[in-house]
Amino acid sequence: MGIAVVQDGQPCDYLIAPQLVRTVKFLRNLSKGAVVLSSTWIEECLDTKQIPDPEEYMLKDSENEKRFGLKLETSIRRAQKNKGRLLAGIPIYCTVGIKNGFESYQAIADANGAIFMVYGPKSGNTIKHTNPEDDETGPEPVYLLSTSTPDEKKLWKRFEDMARRGNMEPRVVASDWLLDVVMKQEVSFDEKYLVKNFFM
Repeated sequence: MGIAVVQDGQPCDYLIAPQLVRTVKFLRNLSKGAVVLSSTWIEECLDTKQIPDPEEYMLKDSENEKRFGLKLETSIRRAQKNKGRLLAGIPIYCTVGIKNGFESYQAIADANGAIFMVYGPKSGNTIKHTNPEDDETGPEPVYLLSTSTPDEKKLWKRFEDMARRGNMEPRVVASDWLLDVVMKQEVSFDEKYLVKNFFM
């Protein structure tokens, strides 16, 4: 029928899903501006051997839109405007031992143009020392994705000290911050994402 099913990470026009989810595949392809269709579109193609109008099969999931605090249509429109550069220039570190592994968060961050680095006990100082007087714009935020395990907690102060020496504002956050930002395709921040608040 002329429909090409591509591997994750390749350019695509449509993303097929039964509902809104925060999986790596969903978020990476949403970040490319793919239009999200209900899986019933594929079922209709197979049943009728014809290609129905995709516009009539846009994914509608009001329950999860409310849960994630977004409108999917708005997220797609923003993604098409962002062109994979939502997080361009924003440094995001991730603890090496984070739950579910850092690789999935790296894939999501990379798809949005972030500067992604893994942070562990042996990580060196990767933020250049800067005097506040030399920085006219003031401290920019730098993020560390983490959970609250004892091993990860040991990294927080060293990360915060490194950020402050570079005249940056350290934010140790739950991975949900990244997932929600990418799902909404809009950079925002709320203190509820800080690990000290999130895992209370």
